[in-house]
Amino acid sequence: MDLTPKQGNKMPKKLPHHLQYAEFAFAATATSEELHTLCRLTTRIDVKKGSVLMHQGAFGNEVLLLVHGQLVVEKNGELIASIAPGAVVGERAVILNEPRDATVRAAYDSTILAMSRSEFNTLLAECPSIARNILEEALTRAG
Repeated sequence: MDLTPKQGNKMPKKLPHHLQYAEFAFAATATSEELHTLCRLTTRIDVKKGSVLMHQGAFGNEVLLLVHGQLVVEKNGELIASIAPGAVVGERAVILNEPRDATVRAAYDSTILAMSRSEFNTLLAECPSIARNILEEALTRAG
């Protein structure tokens, strides 16, 4: 039995790990080097539906980037937002050194990239285009 792909039936090539994030708004203008840095500084985590990722009032020590799935944001027990893939979550509390404004929960099984405070600060320093996109988004939501 011949398992070699026939002419015209080539198997799709998988994107290199760092390039899979280029489609997201936070990395839309990122260079290849910045995407490599992003991958180096983040930890990819699969979370189950219902998992609480951030608690309202808790000290913010990490920033999350949603890769797959959906998150919900609740303030004082009320749903205030739904978060789609490509969103950055938790950056405001880390940047301003303030408690979390809201609770963030996984609405479905989801995949996130997590960064500690120091990793996030390194990302901001070493990846200017990603930093600009994240900060612009944070300012838009604050206004």
